[in-house]
Amino acid sequence: MHLEGLAPWGGLPEGEDIALVGIPYDGSAVYRRGAAGAPARLRELSKALPPVTERAERLSLRVHDFGDVELGESVEGGWKAAADRLAALPRDAFLTVLGGDHCTLIATLAAQARRHPGLALVFIDAHPDLNDTSRGGRWTCGCALRRALECAGMAGRDVAFAGLRDFDYEEVEFARTNEMLSLNCAEVARDPLGAGRVLAGWSAGRPVHVSFDIDVLDPAFAPGTEIPSAAGLSTRQALDLLTGLTEQSRLVGLDVTEVSPPLDPSDITVYAALKVIFETWGLALGNR
Repeated sequence: MHLEGLAPWGGLPEGEDIALVGIPYDGSAVYRRGAAGAPARLRELSKALPPVTERAERLSLRVHDFGDVELGESVEGGWKAAADRLAALPRDAFLTVLGGDHCTLIATLAAQARRHPGLALVFIDAHPDLNDTSRGGRWTCGCALRRALECAGMAGRDVAFAGLRDFDYEEVEFARTNEMLSLNCAEVARDPLGAGRVLAGWSAGRPVHVSFDIDVLDPAFAPGTEIPSAAGLSTRQALDLLTGLTEQSRLVGLDVTEVSPPLDPSDITVYAALKVIFETWGLALGNR
């Protein structure tokens, strides 16, 4: 593909409607690494997309790319400094974070909880990531949400799930004990627009951050990810879910994680992630 002379993010102008940051880290992956390369690849291929939504609406938005935030050798040691940097970004900007494995959410959520008091999190993923210890550690991807809630000072009731289909039983018990709303993948697939509206009703006017793990999509639509999970959503269903969510809720941020370019030789997964990003911008922000 010839991208010479094209600007990233569809050529959207410089400005602070959207604050974009990459976190090129995959040190918490326990199966297959590669997600650290996602921010660079997403930026590069974003040049190929026009700034027009699938509803044929031109995006009149401005993007400021603040570059990458490094976590260093481990998320355990690096999340606080990263969260401080993210929290200092313009508060009125829609924060968009390019992961990285899903443990990059720890810094993102800690920052968003400071930027937007009363924050609610919609966690769109094949896995709930709620283990206290998983695959030999407390800071692995199977613990990503559990650690993120602790570091952000948020409670289980502040989270709703969509798209879940793979569990450790510890996670099931934690979610039930904390009365966490969960729409599993089969429920979402039957009525994705309605599922999004359920999530919007749950958020009850609170500022909402969406954490989108690309493995919520079926591997047919997103093969390039650490732990692909069969029987997932189509990209169409995921976009309908986001449409229902944004109809009646106030989104303040998005992170997209677990895109692994080395496992994605045809860039199918990268383009799916870019579609999610561009359409979420259009749905959440419209033409500011």
